[in-house]
Amino acid sequence: MAKLEDKQIRTWIKNNIRFDAKSDSNGLYIRYRETDKTPIWFLRYKIAKIEQRLIMGRYPDMTLADARREAAIHRAEILKGHNPADTKRERKRATAEKAIIEKSAQTVSELVDEFFKRNVEGQLKSAHARRLRIDKYLIPAIGKLRIKSVEPMHISNMLNQIIDAGAPTTANDILSNAKQIFNYAVKRQIIKHNPAAAFDSSDAGGKESSRTRYLTHEELTRLFRAMQASDKFSNHHYLCTKLLLLLGCRKSELLKAKRNDFDLNKAVWHMSPDNKTESPIDIPLSSSALALIAELKQWWIDGNEHLIPAMGIRSSKRGHVDEGYLNKPIKSGVFPLMGDIENFTLHDFRATMRTHMTSKALGVDRFVAERCLNHKIPGMAGVYDRGDYFEERKEALELWAAFLATCENGEKWNVTPIRKAS
Repeated sequence: MAKLEDKQIRTWIKNNIRFDAKSDSNGLYIRYRETDKTPIWFLRYKIAKIEQRLIMGRYPDMTLADARREAAIHRAEILKGHNPADTKRERKRATAEKAIIEKSAQTVSELVDEFFKRNVEGQLKSAHARRLRIDKYLIPAIGKLRIKSVEPMHISNMLNQIIDAGAPTTANDILSNAKQIFNYAVKRQIIKHNPAAAFDSSDAGGKESSRTRYLTHEELTRLFRAMQASDKFSNHHYLCTKLLLLLGCRKSELLKAKRNDFDLNKAVWHMSPDNKTESPIDIPLSSSALALIAELKQWWIDGNEHLIPAMGIRSSKRGHVDEGYLNKPIKSGVFPLMGDIENFTLHDFRATMRTHMTSKALGVDRFVAERCLNHKIPGMAGVYDRGDYFEERKEALELWAAFLATCENGEKWNVTPIRKAS
């Protein structure tokens, strides 16, 4: 039987001539079926009188000369009593084990990078906030460790550090993130067991429930007095915090706000759809809010489009100040001056506004109050009532501003509430 030639093989490929097997002699064959993208080299041989077949490679990656040389090596192994198929499987297993060992040698920081690229970035709106949280808490604690070296003890120490820093909710979030990241490592066969698997919320920040904390009129008065008195609380901190109280928006929504989103002539904030409800909304601005925004616009950094631009050491790629810009000075400089009161967070400002608005003192309709917070109207009312309550919200926010003014000035509230429609 004539041996194969390169020219002949190229002709078969060019003319799309398909076949099951063409022999080159001594058990070496080439195959080019309809299902084959390129021709495949294989070797037929017998071990203990049982015919076997070994796939060696593809043409032209493996040339005719390469195939003959490889076949000769395999035939020599067969004469020694070795099965080249077993050798190939062993080689594949060794390569896979080597890859796993190399992966295991990676650090947790490298694992986090891979996890985010494959599972988070471009897929979740919360990707940026989640990465910031991980970079702040998880990476400093275990980022330099080899993936295979991480043990439950390291997870426990990390959670305890976060709890001791007074951030139980963050501890829960980091635990959840750690479980996802190490589960990914298990699926990738980098490790066999997830070092965070045994932990639950009781080991982190505890079971979370909806917050019901709000600040009373008297506590708001203390807050304003403490913000004015604290030497750790700048005038810029004061303006931002007061505006957050006046608007009742989420902190992230105000930090992301652009200067051009605020129309001072029409007294409207055109909030972008980049918010929790994922829908744009026009927020009426009270006269007090307008004055604060006009003053904040004077804190402009050339080229920065944010209302609250990043400055000095707080400069960042995001352009606005980071999430802790108000939290830290309130916790360290304001709260200690407020006397013996229950702890609160900036997010509690929303519950504070909602509670006072719908109280007898202000008398705002509950649907209007919900829209002031940019909440979707719940239940069937939300399905059929598509009104945006703009004028009603404008009146309610002016009333709320007047209420806060009494707190700021240490006065009592005695203004006639909004009369609800019957």
